Amino acid sequence: MKRYMRKYIHLILLMMPVISFSQASFEVKDTACIDELISITNNSGNASTYYWNFCSGNLYYTPEGENIPNPGTLDGPAFIDFAVDNGNYYAFITNHTNGTITRNFYGSDFLSTPVSENLGDFGSIIPQHVQGVQVVYDNGNWFVFVIGGQRTDSRLVRLDFGSSLSNTPVAVNLGNFSGNLDYPVDLYILEENGIWYGFTVNYNTNRLTRFEFGNSLSGPPPSVRTFSDQMGLDGPTGLFPILENGIWYLFVSNNNSHEIIRLELGGSLDGEPVPASIGDPNFLDFPFDLTILHDCEGLFGFVLNRFNDIVRMEFNQGIDNPPDFISLGEVGGLFNPHGISDVFRVGDTLYTFVANIDNSSITRLYFPGCDNASITSSTERDPPEISYNVPGNYNIQLVLDEGTPQQDNFCQNVVVLESPDVDLGNDTLLPSGSTLILDAGEHAAWQWSTGETSQTIEIQGQGTYTVIVTNEYGCTATDEIIVSMDIGIPNFFTPNSDGINDTWEIPYLANNPETRIYIYDRFGNLITTYLYGEGGWDGTRNGQAVKADTYWYVIKMDGDAKPLKGSVTIKR
Repeated sequence: MKRYMRKYIHLILLMMPVISFSQASFEVKDTACIDELISITNNSGNASTYYWNFCSGNLYYTPEGENIPNPGTLDGPAFIDFAVDNGNYYAFITNHTNGTITRNFYGSDFLSTPVSENLGDFGSIIPQHVQGVQVVYDNGNWFVFVIGGQRTDSRLVRLDFGSSLSNTPVAVNLGNFSGNLDYPVDLYILEENGIWYGFTVNYNTNRLTRFEFGNSLSGPPPSVRTFSDQMGLDGPTGLFPILENGIWYLFVSNNNSHEIIRLELGGSLDGEPVPASIGDPNFLDFPFDLTILHDCEGLFGFVLNRFNDIVRMEFNQGIDNPPDFISLGEVGGLFNPHGISDVFRVGDTLYTFVANIDNSSITRLYFPGCDNASITSSTERDPPEISYNVPGNYNIQLVLDEGTPQQDNFCQNVVVLESPDVDLGNDTLLPSGSTLILDAGEHAAWQWSTGETSQTIEIQGQGTYTVIVTNEYGCTATDEIIVSMDIGIPNFFTPNSDGINDTWEIPYLANNPETRIYIYDRFGNLITTYLYGEGGWDGTRNGQAVKADTYWYVIKMDGDAKPLKGSVTIKR
């Protein structure tokens, strides 16, 4: 089967470009604001199990990585390819330095430490300077194809494993095909309409070679064609095919000219390639290998620069336009990285592996899920509403009948937008007769509780002021401030009949005679209540003087003004 669509593999391969007849389907809005509740409509058919992940691994973010040191079976690892056979994971790695191939057996746990075995060079059938490797399943049999070699030593080799990748293979030298190969590097073998095709790029001659195997991989390809050097290839090394909107494309990394060449084949793999450069030497520095894939609704690529960093390509304008390049830096101990595997998903995490040729190690890069969703996952058919607390790009993934032959998957991307920032300041005390300017900041729109729609408002009275602001994305935020009037309330008086400060008077309230005042003792017992127009408090309760102490007051003015609360002390 095709490398980009191995149906035998139980990993969720992300580069599948073909039309899917899956049951899994749901609808969700493509943009939302921070903390906005998002509803998901499940349009899937009936399934035995449902698994939702609302924050699965996402290629928009920088990967994490770890370096896996040489277990003693690697010698200048060049390229690496993965497969799953009968529930067990395998990786095959070509060793450029000594012309051998290594098999890693992981068992059923992809993240376990593998049993690593160097299978040797099969009596020198595998050439020195071996490069590309491709694991293929065809008609009940497993094959591993490798390619490489310099000049006349260049060749394509097939390893026949029979019904299981655990078997000892038989090596077959398929040859150089009348000199068509000259230091071939990367290799891809794909099936289209029952016909098998293979592609490689020749570093020494700057040419593309296509193998046509017919309907079986068990024999040598009956037709081999090498295309002329008029396609802009310059030290070609990496190669990746993809079918997009019914059109086949081959992407080639030019090691010498620091660019990517896109070859358009048309509607069939046997079409004539039409070249176009999409490279960017500002980001590409001796690019060696690349991979291109879909993740939810996005199309991405990853390019290995020969001197220790990795670059992400984002095809935001479609595959026919140059991508945006973003350097991700030296991740996971990259050391002269050579070949990069396909990107695939295991559970909620995305993985890819890189062969580091100069220190004989493997780097595992991964894009883990996040914890920014209100709910991490759900097994309900109809999931609850969710929200996100940080802006960014998020993948929502649905898996039906996980682990069964009927397993099906669907993914959509949600962009969470930044909410506006609004701060009216701390609650404040406004002196009598003065005004205050409230400023809600620069935004697209404002709505005040006063009915005004400007950025700033001028206030004179007390009560609570609220504003709702809207940014350019349509996201809103709210803030409020409580403004109290400083009406000159004395904090003590001395009712001792000396004619000085004998009553508790609040001059401001002379204009508000209907203001009602409540006086309480420290235990919350009501001492007295009166209208201010009836005169100030003389420090008595029912005509009897109260003791010198601190008392609490509540002043309720007319209208909707917030009551004023505080304390007053009697001194005798």
